[in-house]
Amino acid sequence: MEPTLTQAAPPAPVAAPIVPAAPVTSPAPTSPPAAAITQYSRLEFRRKFWKWFGAEINVTDPATEQSVGYIKMKAWKLREDVRLFSDQTMQTEIIRINARQIIDFGATYDITDSATNLPLASLRRKGWKSALVRDYWEILDTTGTVIGEVKETSGTLALMRRWLGTISDLFDLIFMFVVQTYTINDTRSGTPVQAASIIHRKNPAVVKMGLDATNNQANMDPRILIAATALLSIMDAAKNA
Repeated sequence: MEPTLTQAAPPAPVAAPIVPAAPVTSPAPTSPPAAAITQYSRLEFRRKFWKWFGAEINVTDPATEQSVGYIKMKAWKLREDVRLFSDQTMQTEIIRINARQIIDFGATYDITDSATNLPLASLRRKGWKSALVRDYWEILDTTGTVIGEVKETSGTLALMRRWLGTISDLFDLIFMFVVQTYTINDTRSGTPVQAASIIHRKNPAVVKMGLDATNNQANMDPRILIAATALLSIMDAAKNA
């Protein structure tokens, strides 16, 4: 009798090694695109009160506290060359503001859209009126025609701020922390139509300049409104530079 051949049992299957799942991470937060800042009807320009050289201004959405813009100025460039970026990396420039002349008494500042490099408008300071009565700027279109104005709202408070401050440093200190307001008007129709308002507040820690364009009846280009607020904030910072 021939021996019976038995077949070996197949090897037991080897279990695949357990590989731990990769941790799920949230995507890194990204800055809003350059055009996004123009979608906000309210913006707040904030800077530290005590900064002796230059200025750093964070532009935020006051509703969410999200940063939507950033300005950093060196002390020796204040007033001359203002650039608004999308964030603190300063990789994406949104708006550029350049002074036509260094001396700023009655100076004109040209506003340029950084993405297209096209001029938007200009802001011209009325020197004597701003120095003696109240802060007053004209908004010019690209042909040099006056199309709007930026002015301190309260003429009486503006006069007190200017003249009482020359009498005593105490008055100057008091008015430093008094709320200051501006109105931006479109004047193309011959009658001023409000486009936005600006509220300027200070305390010993932070300076805030809030732009409110929720009642932009004139439909003025929001880039012009943002540029005007940025320039006023820089001009205020330059007083302490």
